[in-house]
Amino acid sequence: MIEVKTLKAPDAELFALCIRAARLSHRSTGDAKKDHALAVRLAKAGDEHAKALRGLIVYTEINAPRYWWAEMDTYRIGAEPLGSESTMHDRPELSGAELVKYKESITEGTMQRRIWMISYQTLRRMHKQRRAHRLPEWRTFCRWIESLPYSEVIVNE
Repeated sequence: MIEVKTLKAPDAELFALCIRAARLSHRSTGDAKKDHALAVRLAKAGDEHAKALRGLIVYTEINAPRYWWAEMDTYRIGAEPLGSESTMHDRPELSGAELVKYKESITEGTMQRRIWMISYQTLRRMHKQRRAHRLPEWRTFCRWIESLPYSEVIVNE
């Protein structure tokens, strides 16, 4: 089963900065009370209107089976893998041919831990596409998305 940990999530200062960027096209100085409503409205209007969500970044540590990672690799725009557990360095005693044989024997269910940074714009797309997915790992991942600060700009429909 998948484990998802938030390492660093957007705070109020970063949210305000991103909304300030969104308000530029409206030549508006903004009203803090209306910031959430603006962010939700822009997110509902689509990616081309919600560019400021690219600035809301979450850093996460995910421990998931390799078959899930194959699907996660679909999301390359606005998501960046920063590091992962190695399947090469954990067996330094193996020769080249032995290492290849070892790697070929790794099953799709083998858990692998990775750290990613993901924009809220990309999380919105993931949530929309995967919240009712038949793999339970995706539904767990989407519940994690729903738990993030300012998740109302991600999960609104």
